Amino acid sequence: MIAKLYNQIFSSDKEIAQYVKGITGIMPANLRLYKQVFMHRSKFNEPKDNNERLELLGDAILDSIVCEFLYRKYPYKEEGFITELRSKIVNRKSLNEVGEKLGLVEKLKFNRKGMTDISRDLGGNTFEALVGAVYLDAGFDKTKRFIQKRVLQGLIDVDELETTNSDYKSQIFHYVQKLGKNIEFKVVEEKARNRRAYFVINLEINGKHIATGEGYSKKTAEQNAAMNAIKILALDEKAE
Repeated sequence: MIAKLYNQIFSSDKEIAQYVKGITGIMPANLRLYKQVFMHRSKFNEPKDNNERLELLGDAILDSIVCEFLYRKYPYKEEGFITELRSKIVNRKSLNEVGEKLGLVEKLKFNRKGMTDISRDLGGNTFEALVGAVYLDAGFDKTKRFIQKRVLQGLIDVDELETTNSDYKSQIFHYVQKLGKNIEFKVVEEKARNRRAYFVINLEINGKHIATGEGYSKKTAEQNAAMNAIKILALDEKAE
């Protein structure tokens, strides 16, 4: 209690404390954790300084909380439904939007040079780091309350996601099969990025390059390539 009061009123980092309180509803006790949330590896190379470890922890905690939320929200739905809806909530696009709505990237300290290719994921990654920090600072119950009340019931429309088809690969496969053509995903580049494997994949139809997708897994890169192909081929308009 004393640490929280000090952070709110007297700390030189009270701005961060008040910001975190505003978006999570929790007054920080350990401000060091929250300062680390906004330290990107491009500027802070040491693991003890950047937010990658918090991001990893936050990813696991978030997955657990979302799964429990859906388990209770849909008591009569089968496992496949919950798994698919959970993936829609915790995918990069959805979490990036949450990070943007919370203004996390605006406070992130990173080296902007050479960051154009991964900048779109900064919001989601920083949000996961924030979840990790809240968990370590306030415990699981308060983290769950923050996620459920302020994110799942405030920033993400779960009911809308329930009816949204975000399986872009299935959509593009269906379209190509109707035309009697062949589709292929080709890995054109695999490299290390932020100490993780990173893939660049081309989507080809009858040997013709249509779109490219990138991601930290082949599955993510393929989905992104399919999503980009749908936009290029204007399938959304054709479906309406």
